[in-house]
Order: sequence, then C-alpha cells, then structure tokens
Amino acid sequence: MPEVHAGSVAKAPRRKPNGGVLGFLTKFMPTNYNMLIFRTMNRDMHHPNTNNDDVAFLFRNRLMPVRSCVNRCLPACLFAYKRVTEHPKHGSPGTANYIDARTTWFDQAVEGAIKVGLTQVVVIAAGFDSRAYRLHAPGMQFYEVDLPHASNIKQKLVQKVLPDTDKYPRPVFVGADLSKCTLQDALQGTSFDAAKPSLFICEGLVYYLPEEAVEQLVANVAGLAAPTSLFYFDFLHLDVLEGRTQAVGYANTAKMVDIKGEPFLSGIDPSPEFLSKKFAQYGMSVVTLLNPRDIMARMLPHLPQSVGKTQILPFYSFAAVQRDSSAQDAAGMANLAGTHYGTLPTGGLGAEHARHGI
Repeated sequence: MPEVHAGSVAKAPRRKPNGGVLGFLTKFMPTNYNMLIFRTMNRDMHHPNTNNDDVAFLFRNRLMPVRSCVNRCLPACLFAYKRVTEHPKHGSPGTANYIDARTTWFDQAVEGAIKVGLTQVVVIAAGFDSRAYRLHAPGMQFYEVDLPHASNIKQKLVQKVLPDTDKYPRPVFVGADLSKCTLQDALQGTSFDAAKPSLFICEGLVYYLPEEAVEQLVANVAGLAAPTSLFYFDFLHLDVLEGRTQAVGYANTAKMVDIKGEPFLSGIDPSPEFLSKKFAQYGMSVVTLLNPRDIMARMLPHLPQSVGKTQILPFYSFAAVQRDSSAQDAAGMANLAGTHYGTLPTGGLGAEHARHGI
C-alpha cells in the first residue's frame, strides 16, 4: 500500500503525562473548545490578525458563556491566560497566531475553490468549522462529515446561533463513523456527485490519527476525488514527533493533548521531495506546501520574523494536493480504489475524532 506517513513511530511505554501549567489550564476543556478560544483570542485583544471567522465568536459565546463574558469584560484575565499558555517555559509560544494562520489557510482554500468553479466542499471531521456559513457562494454545496452524535450537536448549535437560513445556508450534514464505513459510503444518498471536481479539507486532524488511518484517509479521498479535485490539510513534522528535532513549544503542546487522552500519533516528512513522491502514488500532485516561515510570510505578514522570538508554532506545515487527470492515472486510481479503498481503522476517525482540532 502506498504510504503518506513516513516510517513508523516507536511505541514508547505509556506513563501518566504531566501537562504542567498549560495542561492544568486546558485539561477539562475539549480540544475543539480550546481552539475556539485561541481562534478568537487575538481579536478579543485587539491584536492585528488575518482571521475573519466571525461565526467562531457566536459558537464560543453559546458554548462557553461565562468564559466569553470574562474575555469581553475582563481583558486582563485574557491577557494573563495568553501570557501563561504561550510562555516559552510553561506553554506553547505562537499558538494564537498559528490558529489565525491555519484558519486563514483553509478559508483561502474555499475562496480559491470558488474562483476556479468548484461547487462541492467536503469537510472531514467538521467539528466547529464555520466555512459553510461564512464562505458560501451561489451553486456551491458543503458536506460536513462527522460522527452522528457530533453532527447532531452541531446542527442544534447552528440552529440556535444562526437561525437565518437565507443568510447562513445549511450544509449537508453527514453523520458517519469513518472507522466503520468509507467516505464514499458516507456520502452515498446525498447530493454529492463524485464525477465533479471537489475540494476536500481536513483541518487539525491528521496528527491525531495512527499511521494506518492517515494512509486510508488519503486513499479514501484519492479514490473518491474526480480529476482536478483538491485536498487541503495541515500536518505535524515527523522529525519533531520522533524527537530528532527540538521545536519550541512542542513538548508542552504534546503534553497538553496527551493529558486529554488525545496524543499526537503521526507525523509527515515535510520535505517537498518526499511529499511529491508519496502523493504521486495516489495519483495526486503537491500544488502548495508551506513551512512555518512560509506561513508567517503569507498569512501573518504584519508579524516580524525576529531571531529569538517564536511568533508561530514551528512544527506544523500546510499542504494542498490535486488529483491528477491523465488517462493512465485514471486506470491506476481505479485499481487503488478497488484494492485499498477501505474503512479507516478503529481508533482512527472513530469515537474520538470529533473532539480534535477544528
């Protein structure tokens, strides 16, 4: 089977993680709630940023009314929270800036899809993703794939905070456990047309999946995507995950997610050569690859790239790949779909995936 994830990560003996200050402050809050806090943090503090997710504020205010009130009415508390969670010793410097940049990256994916005429967007493990409501365009249909109970919660939340369906058109909510069915099976019975080029986005998820699940996820997307379709995702650097490279903030970030029972499980070699070779085996070509410095320059140009100051989490990269369209590739993908187009392993996109990153 072709591999997207490079190498296996040795399974170290499990021990009770010590999350320190960062773990204590975030331990009892689901990861996707934490992401809403960080996604709205810079604007709450009136800092410049390129994150335009206004709906995130509505979701946060509904889900965390007390926390939201504190952020608005007691800005000193928010400032102290950011200072502690992004402290070089106890926290992860650049977290809020990274979430700003990541939000903008996936926003630009949708905006770019609209410009080139794509009319279908599949959001994998949608969580609190709000692009279907913020970035909709005439003729475009979003499909939010998530676990059935997570999808039900999202629908109720959207109905409460975004009741105007004319202003905020609804996506097709797809409740499915991808550890038990394929992405193709999940989308069957909906209006999704596999013959049309589509955009697939996967935000804040890949590094929580075991290696086999990452491979099957990409095989699922590649087997379903029509030629010229796009797949956008973010990933954790393999050398950092394996400890071969020390990155500022990684140890504390890893402890934080580990103490929640959501450890990092996979990384990808961020070199262009590796990614190009591996995705070619799926009939896909890398069209964009942004390392942390590229992310800073493109999404956060107002921040100085100064030596000794970490402005953004330095152990993630962004990638976009496109489904090839040659006749030879079509034959190859037919074989791939028939051979490897299976469900994700249990423990991949199973009962935990709705809690992650988005």
